[in-house]
Amino acid sequence: MNTLSASECIGPAWERTKQILFERRKLGLYFKLTLCAVLAEAGSLLSLPNFAGLRSGAAHPIAAKSALAMAAVSGILIFVVFIFTTILFLVGSRMQLVMVDVVATRQIEILPLWRKHGAPVWRWMALKLLPSLLFYVLVVIATLRYTRGITARLRSTVPGQLPPGFFPAFLQFFLVISFVSLCVFAIYWLLRDFVMPFIALENASLATALERGMAVVRDEPGQVVLYMLLRVALFIVFAIGGYIVYVVAALLGLVPIGLLGAVFYLLAHKSPLAGVLMGIGSLIGLCVLLVWILFVMVLVAGFICTFFQAYALYFLGGRYPLLGEILEPVGQSWWNLQPSAPFDPPPAAPGNAEEQL
Repeated sequence: MNTLSASECIGPAWERTKQILFERRKLGLYFKLTLCAVLAEAGSLLSLPNFAGLRSGAAHPIAAKSALAMAAVSGILIFVVFIFTTILFLVGSRMQLVMVDVVATRQIEILPLWRKHGAPVWRWMALKLLPSLLFYVLVVIATLRYTRGITARLRSTVPGQLPPGFFPAFLQFFLVISFVSLCVFAIYWLLRDFVMPFIALENASLATALERGMAVVRDEPGQVVLYMLLRVALFIVFAIGGYIVYVVAALLGLVPIGLLGAVFYLLAHKSPLAGVLMGIGSLIGLCVLLVWILFVMVLVAGFICTFFQAYALYFLGGRYPLLGEILEPVGQSWWNLQPSAPFDPPPAAPGNAEEQL
């Protein structure tokens, strides 16, 4: 496979995404693959609870009266959110390795790939904990400095009024958090796009994957910087397009729901239980609309996530011979790839049927 520049990878990545998602023209398969792509990106970094701001209101007389109750409720909420994000981190990390195989090899059977990456995922999660912990520490430090400054100013102000310098301090806090987030996610993207494929395709150790991935960055820093900038620009373009699709889909969903609602109203408005029936009907209609919007969001966001995975692999493919051979076998290129062979596992031997069950 030829080494492609950051801009030259856009076309192959687009074609690869269409081949994977649209080649078999099955909506159920499309939804399954896009849902896997969304789950993979949802578990990008581990979200740790920020305890730094829990003490910010303890010095205020009114807040002190209910400090114990607030702490108990906050603790429960933090624990629930932490458990949920941890599970999402575990599932998403493994699904990220799965999606590398899906995009690189065009396999569509998720379960075999899920089993394949049971061991490598722990190394990938351990590596992702570094930017997660870095982000947590920096955010806690910034939050502590901000809350301490605001708390000190609140003591000398009239209750109900904002302390002097509140908005400049908040703007500074916002800029610091934004800069920290940008730096941490840049580190994460480098690990994800230039280190993770070695773990996914070769089951490489952390030391080997880091060494080979960082060698790509060290050898072509200009192309890597251009790749990162184009990644951000493409994300903005796709986000705008996705938002337009979401709005159009929501409006299209309102049409049949509105017609059904009008029919339901004509049938139920004269009933003695008209108020109850209308309330139930409104709730059902709202739930159906929400499910429809979430369904469309998965389809669109999954397409975008799959594209960016393909974009990363095509950029790395010319610099990683094994990946290049998988993406473009000898005699083929991205514009004339042969159709994917259907995944057909060998039948189980009669004597082993009970063992496999």
